Amino acid sequence: MKNIKNFAFYSWAFLVFNFFVVLNGAFVRATGSGAGCGEHWPLCNGQFIPDFAKVHTIVEFSHRTLSGLAGIGAVVLLVWSFKVTEKGSPIRKTAFCSFCLMVFEALLGAGLVLFGLVANNSSVFRAYVMSLHLISTFLLLASIALTAYYSSGFGIAQLRGQNKKIFLIAIAIFGLFFIGVSGAITALGDTLFKPNYVGEGLFAENEGTTHFLKSLRVYHPIFAVLISFYIIVMTWNFVHKNSAKRIKKFAYFITCIIVVQILCGFINIVLLAPVWMQIVHLLTGDIVWVACILFCNEVLAEEKFLEKVFRYS
Repeated sequence: MKNIKNFAFYSWAFLVFNFFVVLNGAFVRATGSGAGCGEHWPLCNGQFIPDFAKVHTIVEFSHRTLSGLAGIGAVVLLVWSFKVTEKGSPIRKTAFCSFCLMVFEALLGAGLVLFGLVANNSSVFRAYVMSLHLISTFLLLASIALTAYYSSGFGIAQLRGQNKKIFLIAIAIFGLFFIGVSGAITALGDTLFKPNYVGEGLFAENEGTTHFLKSLRVYHPIFAVLISFYIIVMTWNFVHKNSAKRIKKFAYFITCIIVVQILCGFINIVLLAPVWMQIVHLLTGDIVWVACILFCNEVLAEEKFLEKVFRYS
């Protein structure tokens, strides 16, 4: 029992660390430091320890270092999960998914550098790869969060006989993917084509002659508000009189953090997307994602809990 408690603590700490790695990666993109190590990977400017005369090199190299530590952490998570759980344990499965996604993230990061999809590259291909990177990051955070959640003794999702719930949850998850992808593309546009005034994307769309990264700015806030409204409605639709207190607390938290996330988004627009606000906006977005994943897990685990309640009442 002591070992699983230590493992659970490590898993939560590893989740927090990966939040920091993700935000650091966004800082690399927002500051245009992606080419700080040139088109070299895993070496930096052809060296194991580069010359730190340039700020961009320091920023990029620090992110690579943190990503490397995250990779080591994923190996530890996987090996440790096999030591403290039995065969077939969902903890092993989520830890294994975390490891695989970490490897995939590393390959995507390497691809961005080796194919020159960094710094001032404004190609459609870069937008596609960044979108895939965003989805992969979401899945990685979800896998680590579920590993921590399960190892802490909380409910495990039961999928059988819950098709209606799964359908509604699937819409929410794909909706969050859509918000995240559109947000990542918008953030890339804000980095490469700094907005000069609020609503520039709308005027750019009407002109029809400007770069797609500038014209797409107008759509992300609309998608975010509509999908966020759906998630809040869905969340409270799953809450009923017999729901556990944890589910009700999750519902209140998700509602509040989504409101905060939307407010951060509009503040980001009004302030013309400064780097620090982009980081705050991404942080709240990642928190919304993880909170929704854990809430949906609880909803799918609740059916089994209620069966026990009514069986022995």
